[in-house]
Amino acid sequence: MNNLNRRLQTTLQQRFGETLDLPPDLPGAGDLLRIAEHRSHRRWATTPLPPELTRLLAACALSAPTKSYLQQVDIIDVRDAGQRAALAALTPTMPWLADAPALLVFCGNGRRFKRLFDRKGLPFTNDHLDSFFNCVVDASMVMMNFINAASAAGLVCCSISMLRNEAERLARILQLPQRVVPVAGLCIGYPSFEASALAPLQPRLPLRATFHVDRMGAADDDTAIDDFDARHVEARAASPGGAPNPRTWSAERTHQYATPQREDWGRFVRSQGFNLK
Repeated sequence: MNNLNRRLQTTLQQRFGETLDLPPDLPGAGDLLRIAEHRSHRRWATTPLPPELTRLLAACALSAPTKSYLQQVDIIDVRDAGQRAALAALTPTMPWLADAPALLVFCGNGRRFKRLFDRKGLPFTNDHLDSFFNCVVDASMVMMNFINAASAAGLVCCSISMLRNEAERLARILQLPQRVVPVAGLCIGYPSFEASALAPLQPRLPLRATFHVDRMGAADDDTAIDDFDARHVEARAASPGGAPNPRTWSAERTHQYATPQREDWGRFVRSQGFNLK
C-alpha cells in the first residue's frame, strides 16, 4: 500500500473506528484524503481573500447538481464592514465570524421559480412543503461544493447555522425578499496553523449505523451510540488541551439541545411566503 492510501485508511479508521479496504490502485486518493481530513477552522491567517477568488469559488460551487434545473440558490458575499458587524452581533459567542477574511450566507431561493408562473399569469400549482425543501437542499449542496472548492484552493471554512437563531433580523440585514430563506453562513480564510497540529479529527458514528445496503430497517442505534460514546471520550481525552474527564457525545448533544432552539423558525419561513403544508 502506498503512503497516500495508507494515510487515507488511517484517517478513515480514526473517523469511524474501523479499517476500510482500499484498492491498491485507487484513483483520486489525494482528493479523497482531503475530503476525509475535513476540519472546521475558527482561526484565520491575516492574509486577505481576494474578492475575485471568492467569486471564482462561488461559480464552482454553483455548478453543483440542482433539482430539476431550477437553480434555487443564492450566495451573499458580505463585504461591507457595517454589514459584517451587524451579522457578528447576531452571534456574539462566535468571534471567528467577525475575524474571518470572508463571510458568505447561502440562501434557498424559491422566488425565481414562482416568478416564472407569475409572469405567465399561471397558478403556482406546487406551492407546498416540497417547494421549500427543494431549494434548501440545493443550497446545502452548493455550500458543500463551496467548502470542497475552497479546500482545493488552500482555504479553510467554518459553517455557521447559528445565524438562523435570529432569522428575522438576518433577513432584514441582508434584505431577503419573499420566498428566500437563509440556510447557513460560511466563514472562509487561510488557516493560521497546520490542521494536523491543533485540530484533531472529529470521529463519526460507525458506518454500521449510518451506511445501509438495500434497506435501512430498525438499526440497533443504541449499541452503535454506546460504542461511539466510548470512542468520542477517548478522542476528546487524547486531543491537545483535552479535558481530564470529557463527557460522552450523547451527554454533550443532549445538554446542548435540552434548551429549545429556533422555535420561531417555522413561523419565519411561512412569513417569507412559503406554504409548508
